[in-house]
Amino acid sequence: MRKLISLMHMSLDGFCGGPNGELDWIALNQDIFADADDLIATAGAAVYSRVTHDMMRGYWPTLLDKPDSREVRHARWVEQIPKLTFSRTMQNCDWNNVHLRRDARDILADKQQPGNNLLIFGSPGLVRAFLALDAIDEFWIFQNPILLGAGLAYFDGARKTRLKLASQRPFENGVVRLHYVKGE
Repeated sequence: MRKLISLMHMSLDGFCGGPNGELDWIALNQDIFADADDLIATAGAAVYSRVTHDMMRGYWPTLLDKPDSREVRHARWVEQIPKLTFSRTMQNCDWNNVHLRRDARDILADKQQPGNNLLIFGSPGLVRAFLALDAIDEFWIFQNPILLGAGLAYFDGARKTRLKLASQRPFENGVVRLHYVKGE
């Protein structure tokens, strides 16, 4: 069975987006990109909510004809990887390799398919829906050294779920990557 893994940047006070959904507070550097690339290399599909899908669709394809760089290589990966997009409103999509899903419960069948892990990028509302189904197997959280005070809460409405710290990695810019797996 494939694992469903959530990858998220989070403030110290638990927010994954500012009050208006802004992400300008996220601290990134080449070491963080390289660390996330290790996880991304295990993915058989990217999982998006409609909002995250629209953000990704509006950005990554614009880089495909740029000179080679880490960001352009990631854009090529995004272009080719199967993308499971969860939306009740989208009727179709012209982006390469998008597979629309109507209901969060569809992820349970997706997990049963052969292949590599399913990686949720952002998508906090979808993460909450998957948490309600007890469908998420691992969390990769990039804890940023900032207090936002308000915004989009990552675990809003989560039920009690025991997790085990599998690894952590501090970065020079103060970010700490926490890798949790479901605990006993």
